[in-house]
Amino acid sequence: MATQTLTTADALLKNVYRGTIVELLNQECFLIDQLEKANANDLGKFDGRQLVIAVHKGRNRGRGVASDGGTLATAGSQAYLNAFVPIHYFNEGIELTDLVIKQTQTDEGAFVKALSSEMSLATTDMRKDACRMAYGTGDGLLATLTTSPSATTTFTVDNGQYIGVGDTVDLLVKTTGATTTNGTAATVQTVTMNGTADSSTQANASIVLGANVTADTTYGLYITGDRSNESDGLRNITNTGRTLHQINSSTYPIWDGNVKDAANTAPTEQMFMQLAQQIQNRTGKRTKQFVTSLGVQLRLALQYTSQKRYNDARATEIDGGYTEITVSSGGQPAGVVGDTFAVNGFAFALPQDETFAWAELTKPDWLLAPDGKGSILHLKDGSSAGSKVATWQAWITWPAGLACVAPNRTGQIKNINDDKPVVYDA
Repeated sequence: MATQTLTTADALLKNVYRGTIVELLNQECFLIDQLEKANANDLGKFDGRQLVIAVHKGRNRGRGVASDGGTLATAGSQAYLNAFVPIHYFNEGIELTDLVIKQTQTDEGAFVKALSSEMSLATTDMRKDACRMAYGTGDGLLATLTTSPSATTTFTVDNGQYIGVGDTVDLLVKTTGATTTNGTAATVQTVTMNGTADSSTQANASIVLGANVTADTTYGLYITGDRSNESDGLRNITNTGRTLHQINSSTYPIWDGNVKDAANTAPTEQMFMQLAQQIQNRTGKRTKQFVTSLGVQLRLALQYTSQKRYNDARATEIDGGYTEITVSSGGQPAGVVGDTFAVNGFAFALPQDETFAWAELTKPDWLLAPDGKGSILHLKDGSSAGSKVATWQAWITWPAGLACVAPNRTGQIKNINDDKPVVYDA
């Protein structure tokens, strides 16, 4: 007698699909959400090649005190600089075959319409990458090598936080952009966070590429094509001795941000207060908010455990459901916001007044002929001239950039004890 089993009855059984696609990725973009509301000096929407900001850099030094009938001071004058903010061309592309589009048109055929899904999520992904840049160094650097691979696929970096499996990356000499064998347009195969929490290695990671590379610790990792093309971010804006908006603050220290080094120790209220007071001493401006990682926010809160200060009605909810705890800042409280995408081991001081602007030529939109006619979808070119394949392509673009009119009102605390970062979009 034959027994019917799941194996023999397999052809009779149905797959049952219900509900919608479940989102597993972290889609929060706190910093971009906040910056899009900022419009310092009415810089938000504009047309033209680049923004030019006039900044007051020096006082009239023609001063003195004369004796009776004495010589008057030699005349001086106010001093100014121009800061130039270029626009950066954020973009994200999609590509679908014609059959995929047609066969996912109904609820019966697919969980979502493939074209609608790709288009809406491309916008989300572009915003997410803009958020990464807004925390960045302005030159596109993701990480610096800490080992020197020689004809191997594996090496380690100082920070794997923003490197994701599937990323196409360039391995380049940081100072010159020089390439190495197989080190351009290489695909990231694995990312393993191998640092130790609460240490100088907390963000370290092991990276495996899809091809052998030879490099050393003068090399950095960049999204392919992004070196020197990305928008400025908080790590550069708040730093010292660097170039921002074409002004070198080594030459003009008034253009420096403010930096405090925690030297791989736990965050304390004193650290935050010292940075806020340094900013106040230099500019007369108050710090409104600090933005940091969840791990740093937690460690700061633990400093308050005995007083329970972080629980007592001063915890504040802000736009998007984010919450903050408070620290003393120049005689008044400043919120400390934990952002899931913030830079590991950093806290950034942001001012009360209009200092930032998210400058843009247009809102994110799909690439279309300048006359506004035609479709955003374009047939893909075939391998031979004049031929086409049954595949549609489209690109969403966002000509925009982060502008800061007064970096001396901002600051950073670096090298704070923190958790190991999670793998990017793990």
